[in-house]
Amino acid sequence: MALNDEIIAIESFVKAQFPDATTGKQTIPAVPKANSFYVRFLSEERENETRYHYRIDREYQIVYFAQWPEQVMPKMDALGRALYQADSIDYIRIESFSFSQPVKTDNDLFVSIGILATSTRESRDQTAYPKINNVTVKQP
Repeated sequence: MALNDEIIAIESFVKAQFPDATTGKQTIPAVPKANSFYVRFLSEERENETRYHYRIDREYQIVYFAQWPEQVMPKMDALGRALYQADSIDYIRIESFSFSQPVKTDNDLFVSIGILATSTRESRDQTAYPKINNVTVKQP
């Protein structure tokens, strides 16, 4: 699955857990709304595992804004529990999730930034060989 598809899958997971919240991808507005989540791509690392597949480790930010810190912490805690209960989102394996303490923003909201570490495995394209057309046996 492509990177954009993974971001959409993670956003859909967050939206399913918190249907009343606003969600967004990659870009956080200059003035975000309270009760809003944003999923942002951070980094990627690829590693060979076998001749037939490789592993892709990616990290995402999940940013949550709320009016009060008492609203931020329970939502991020609930998100962490939901991620670990699910163990995966589609085919994306959840490796870890951690989040920061709430911090006051310039527009008087509180924000917490979570880091979601994931991994996926992709198979390499295999060479397709022509099929044997006909096999005959000669008797001596």
